[in-house]
Amino acid sequence: MKDKRMEYVVIYEKGDSSYGAYVPDLPGCITVGETLEETQILIQEAIEFHIEGLQEDGDDVPQPSLNLPIQYDIPNLGIHKVVENYVHNDDPAIFSCKDAAGHLYLVTVGENDQDKTWLRVGISKGRFNLIRSGSINLRDAFTDSENGYLLRIKVPHDDPTQSSPEVILPNEIPEDLLPFPGERLGLKTETLPALSSPEELASSKNREILNLTPNFSGIFRTEAPIDSLGMILTGFQKVINRIGAHFPDSNSKKKSEDIRNPFGISMLEVGAGSFDIRLASTELVDIFKSSNLGNAIEEFLKLFNAGSDRVKLKPLIEQFGPKIAKDYTNLLKSLSESVTDTRLTWTSPHPDLGGTAQLSKAQMLEVIDILETIEKETSETIKIRGTLVGLSLRSKSFQIETDDENYYERDYFRGKITDEAIDTEPIRNATLSQTYIAEIQGFVEIGETKDENDIKFTLLSLSQ
Repeated sequence: MKDKRMEYVVIYEKGDSSYGAYVPDLPGCITVGETLEETQILIQEAIEFHIEGLQEDGDDVPQPSLNLPIQYDIPNLGIHKVVENYVHNDDPAIFSCKDAAGHLYLVTVGENDQDKTWLRVGISKGRFNLIRSGSINLRDAFTDSENGYLLRIKVPHDDPTQSSPEVILPNEIPEDLLPFPGERLGLKTETLPALSSPEELASSKNREILNLTPNFSGIFRTEAPIDSLGMILTGFQKVINRIGAHFPDSNSKKKSEDIRNPFGISMLEVGAGSFDIRLASTELVDIFKSSNLGNAIEEFLKLFNAGSDRVKLKPLIEQFGPKIAKDYTNLLKSLSESVTDTRLTWTSPHPDLGGTAQLSKAQMLEVIDILETIEKETSETIKIRGTLVGLSLRSKSFQIETDDENYYERDYFRGKITDEAIDTEPIRNATLSQTYIAEIQGFVEIGETKDENDIKFTLLSLSQ
């Protein structure tokens, strides 16, 4: 379903121990939560449920008032074009507008038995963004004005010609014209400039361009918490490195000695959107418009687009080895803890390459559950040449030291001997300190400890 939160105005209220939210355009659509983040999720669900109920009953779904093309002729002040309606079907109504000169205002209008009263306060573009995003609540937008005063126009019902504007101070605002204390909007607000064209950037810089767009929950401005952002970017680079390590021309030892990572990603800029992060390949593409990072990104998009489809996800995880499950799980955990959804868009200098993938928080949590099951079923079998330094037939355990380069990037292996291998002659007659070729199977378990402590090895065979 389309995201109705971006179409309908939601008013949030902070209580002593909870938050409330309601939708002025949908009477009866309200919710309460313990935190602002919880309330945001609940009101979104309430909007969707409310609309579905109206549709099932055959009732008309109210048109969102936010972007209705309306203008008001404010007495003595002239035509004001509405920028956005926030509360239009209640008393007082609240909206933002511009006069003929293009000046920006916030206006509230209400009426009683004697008159209709307009209250207008000037706002700058920056303050407008803060009001939209909820950083400044609606009441403070009037009572704490930037220039210290407001214009009030009273229009008597019995003689509308007697209206005239008067300057008033914030402490003179009638209570019935003010929003309730703590009421605030919750509209996505672009407080950063839009990013330049990724196609032009990819072509001019000859680099792979990535737009990472995490939609951080509880943040309505184009800003991001640095602790969450740091973990997300680090986790993303780790997954890319892990995928890249499985390409035929990849050499992990060479990469560790080089200053530049062939799968390295640099951050270029941030911009408007939910929170757009512009990334680029550290290396330039080659004469064929391809790159190491481009190859890795292409595979990552397959992984991301597989979503929670186990049939598609499992072979991709097995393709890149057991460690990818842990790295990908950690990335999704860092995302799901702080965002409602994430989109990745790849733009390449190569005209036939590029793509987009997106996951919601709910999908991420499903993928994490699947990954934690898959990794227990995923194993890697390798052969190494090493020295047998420990062997116990009674406890069915072994330890081998090796100088061989191997997938696990380690110089020793220890674990259990399989029941099938324990009775074979090479193992029963094995001699310590001798060199053998060992066939070892590794099972990776995702946990909070280091990688090496999350891998369980079993010895399948020994030979000389």
